Amino acid sequence: MDEMLKAGLQSDEQILWRGKADAFTTLDKTHKKKFTICACIGLLITILVTIGYITTAQHSDMKIKPYVPLIVLLLCEIPAFNVLGDASKLRKMEYVVTDQRLLVLRDSLRAMPFSAIHEASFGTDADGHVSLLCGKEAMSAKPDKWREICVVGQTTSDGSNGCTRFVFYAPADLNGLKAVLKGRIPIT
Repeated sequence: MDEMLKAGLQSDEQILWRGKADAFTTLDKTHKKKFTICACIGLLITILVTIGYITTAQHSDMKIKPYVPLIVLLLCEIPAFNVLGDASKLRKMEYVVTDQRLLVLRDSLRAMPFSAIHEASFGTDADGHVSLLCGKEAMSAKPDKWREICVVGQTTSDGSNGCTRFVFYAPADLNGLKAVLKGRIPIT
């Protein structure tokens, strides 16, 4: 990650703060409900499709293939697996604040210039994790979406060249981050 950061920094840019997400439980209060709902809906869809498949196969003298319900189950459980995958990816991410931009590093470097951030706030989820939320979309998102937004990345598609979505999920050194950001971005 150090090489990626060095390559991604602009020549006149200085690093002011670096951090990672604080320790968190994958299926904490904030995310357990979403995972359970996704898993149950996927299972219900699988059961209904399997019943339909078996009924159709019996009426048309088709041979029932046991792998079909398994494939349907795997496809229907993708949203539930995404909840687990987001947590795993977040543990590998690093957050960086320079004198010009917010950066997120994982497989690639994503950056949001301060000039594009017109509004930001700190939000707290049900587990007490405090996250930096930049842009209208991030600030209005429910806490169970903050991890996903952090993993998926930023957007600036509101037509004003402004940040609509950028998140630092549960930074461990929250006080250090707040101190560095003071006066750099508009935090409400």
